[in-house]
Amino acid sequence: MWYGVFREDTPNADGGFIRRQRCVRLGSVSEFPNRDMAREKLSALMNLKPSVEMPFSELVQRWTELVVPTLKDSSAALYSYNLKRYVLPVFCTQSVSKIDREDVETFFARMAKTYRRNTLRAMRASLSTVLSWAVEHKWITENPCSDVKLPKTGTKVKRAVLTPDNVKAIVSELEEPYATLVLFLSITGLRVGEAVGVKWSDFSGESLHVQRRIYERREGELKTDGSERFIPVPAALIERMKALCNLEEQRGTQGTGDWVFKSRNGTPVDPKNAGNRYLRPAVRKLGIPMGGWHDFRHTLATQLLDQRHSAKMVAELLGHSNVTTLLTTYAHPKSEGLRGPLNERAAELLANVI
Repeated sequence: MWYGVFREDTPNADGGFIRRQRCVRLGSVSEFPNRDMAREKLSALMNLKPSVEMPFSELVQRWTELVVPTLKDSSAALYSYNLKRYVLPVFCTQSVSKIDREDVETFFARMAKTYRRNTLRAMRASLSTVLSWAVEHKWITENPCSDVKLPKTGTKVKRAVLTPDNVKAIVSELEEPYATLVLFLSITGLRVGEAVGVKWSDFSGESLHVQRRIYERREGELKTDGSERFIPVPAALIERMKALCNLEEQRGTQGTGDWVFKSRNGTPVDPKNAGNRYLRPAVRKLGIPMGGWHDFRHTLATQLLDQRHSAKMVAELLGHSNVTTLLTTYAHPKSEGLRGPLNERAAELLANVI
């Protein structure tokens, strides 16, 4: 076996250099029968541009300072949370140039024992985004997170298709403004972040302009460009929502802005807090299996599709950029609903068959 030893000056992120001695395996004698061939291999390796020596924590710090201000609030919050919570504790002191594909796969294999697939996806997106930025700056030659497949995890959150009686029971169990929020979500199909971001100034008669959302208690842009939309809101629902204003006066609710769904301190309702403190205890008491706020949106979409409403119309109502997303996420045909089409097909094919 041929080995080569040489010194290289490895650049650091501050523009200086670190001189290191490297010992590399060149290959077997059968691959390189003489010393000259082995020297050529060593020369090729010596001419490779070395990667920058930088701990992963420093890379994240630089990325946070330079890139985060250019992102949407929701994207910045998602990436920053996942990096701080899951990725940095593992890769913090490791040199960016030493992180390889096996390290990344090992990381996800370990995380898969504890977390669901959606959480792993968020971790992968966050890690890959930072490493891609390092590639752009030529601090590393390739992103070791690219095309890494996620391992299998536990079962994902199951979404419930609620009956009208389920929704009414939940509403009866909740105090305001959460009871009306449930009705609003069930009737309009808005994402909960969009719903708690609604202001009275967004209404023009019975038409609502959906133009913002609340994410991590901060007002921000909608999830996608297609999420901005105008939807009709039934007059009866608007009247119930207006009744919240009287309740706020009785409670002496303070706060700025004309938010429709306010907490007791006058700020927009925090979906996470409201879900943990009010929604989940209510559905547990009622014995209704639910995954969370999204089930109300999921229910409306599923029922509209079951009723043969146009998929394009439903996608526009929900703020989906394309119909494919709608159909792959919400279309759940019931087995009983397939009975008619299958009977027709059977009658057509089995008639006069010997």
